[in-house]
Amino acid sequence: MARKPVLVLALTSLSIVLAAADWNILNPKWRFDAKQDTLKNYCESWRINIREFQVVPQECVDHINKYITSSQYKADSERAIEEVTLYLTRCCCLKGDGKDALIFDIDDTLISTIPYFKKHGFVGEKVNSVVKI
Repeated sequence: MARKPVLVLALTSLSIVLAAADWNILNPKWRFDAKQDTLKNYCESWRINIREFQVVPQECVDHINKYITSSQYKADSERAIEEVTLYLTRCCCLKGDGKDALIFDIDDTLISTIPYFKKHGFVGEKVNSVVKI
């Protein structure tokens, strides 16, 4: 008689363990749209790691479009300006007499490329090597 409760308890415990092992909140197959989430992560990583790109991966064009036209892009740009300003005040002894000069390589560092990106499908197509402004 004592075997039945032990057997029931063992089977119940086993089924709970198996169900819990299969279900996990971090498991992507249980998310609403795991494929879209993975694509978003890929495009986010691509966006911050690009080097000498010629074409945005086609699956990321929409993501890049949303980012460049969002308030986050502006906030990121302003944060970069703050960091550069902080760096320059620490490493350079600017006199503040109006004669200090900074020389920049004029490219997309100082010129907004958003109009170009909009015109060319957010770089889903090959970028021109020379851009006329």
